[in-house]
Amino acid sequence: MRGSVRVQAEILTKLADHARLDPRQECCGLLAGHGGIITVSFAARNAAAHPATSYEIASEELFPLMRAIRAAGLELLGIYHSHPRGPNEPSPRDIECAYYPEAAYFIVSPQPDALQSVRAYSIRDGRVAELEIQVLQAL
Repeated sequence: MRGSVRVQAEILTKLADHARLDPRQECCGLLAGHGGIITVSFAARNAAAHPATSYEIASEELFPLMRAIRAAGLELLGIYHSHPRGPNEPSPRDIECAYYPEAAYFIVSPQPDALQSVRAYSIRDGRVAELEIQVLQAL
């Protein structure tokens, strides 16, 4: 299991900005890149029945986003969403719905007093391990 994930610094800023757009609702999206480095974020609409407490990337956006990632020669490296209230740790539902075991799962806190506004996890077969986020400056 990986112990870290590499992300360009501006991606983390984009995730925090997305989470703060409507801090009462969970935001969500995909993260892509190449060579194991996340370089692009794709915000998506949260189509969950209860977006204040869960997320589901709108199916009409998911497949076009996956095609766009492939067409750009990128790989899906992560999935993100926010937790408006409570810690930015995977919930039981997050663990149950972690359908992409090779992706890093990022959870963003829009709370201004969060110790870590963005955290990342590996979720495989119901097992969760926090990943160290290695922040890279853009070239």
